[in-house]
Amino acid sequence: MAHAASSGSKQRAIVVLGPGRCGTSTLARGLIALDIAFGGRLKPAMRKNPRGFFEDLDLLDINYRAHARLNLRRNGSSVGWIADAAWRDPDLARLRDEAKDLIRRRFGGCPLWGFKVGGVMRILPFWEQVLTELEQDVSYVLAIRHPASVVRSRQNLDPRRGLQEKSDLEFAAQILPYFAMMARRPYVVVDYDRLISGAATELHRIARHLRLPLTAEVEAAVGRYATEFVSVSYRHDQAHERAGDGINPLTWSLYRRLLDLARDADAPADADIALDLAQLTGRFKAMSSTLALVDDLEGELRRRGPTLRGMAMTMWKHLPTASTLADLRQLLKSRSASRGNSHAIGR
Repeated sequence: MAHAASSGSKQRAIVVLGPGRCGTSTLARGLIALDIAFGGRLKPAMRKNPRGFFEDLDLLDINYRAHARLNLRRNGSSVGWIADAAWRDPDLARLRDEAKDLIRRRFGGCPLWGFKVGGVMRILPFWEQVLTELEQDVSYVLAIRHPASVVRSRQNLDPRRGLQEKSDLEFAAQILPYFAMMARRPYVVVDYDRLISGAATELHRIARHLRLPLTAEVEAAVGRYATEFVSVSYRHDQAHERAGDGINPLTWSLYRRLLDLARDADAPADADIALDLAQLTGRFKAMSSTLALVDDLEGELRRRGPTLRGMAMTMWKHLPTASTLADLRQLLKSRSASRGNSHAIGR
């Protein structure tokens, strides 16, 4: 299910949203196949994402700095509710101006362009204001995935975030606070498992809902994406969509409602879903003090420093794909020496 795309002569911007480990990179590559310009300065592939992130490096940097101004960890692990007053930070206004200048320079000549950087939906008011002031015709593509599969994917990257309870809060925090803001624009929800199982079908679905042109060249690119880029073996875990045991009830309800949107056929009425999601948002906001405590406790754990094993796992996932174990050992040696020197200074 999706809201119909608006029409007109404005420049169109297609923005990828979604929690981490929900296939936003795979989805972004699919949008490139639909002839949406993502620019040429993209974050290189790493072991964490060996097929690429498809994130504009400069927009990513601005997004990181906006997260920092809002006291959010840039890796997406913060779950606290953002107070309305935080958006009035003058430094955010300067970052918005920087983002507008960058978009004009990089994408000003593109009638149809898009971007994906991690955590955009978490700070959606920032990017909404940027795109509104640029007079963009904006549509959103929201990626989702079964929460149990999300946590198993996280476990391979960060043991602290690889807990179902913590991962579920991150999933909700990335979507609920600004879902209603997103829904004021044309949008479509895409389930990762459905994308992997039927890549061409899902891209055609996105194109249909957002009224994107399907030329012969685009159809050929979609075919190559489906046969050469997407692979069932690329998905390391798939939880049954009805298996909700052990998942936070709020997050499970959120996922099930979003899955209704991703299915299209026989989905409940928009008004019913909007009401349900508004109620879930209210419940999540009511947890504000608990969410703030979770962020404080995680911050304290991170200040104590990672274990050597945790450092090794994180660094390995973020090394270029061609790196060897010798590269990892050298990096660990230099980091350990640096960490020892900092402790000596502290004493």
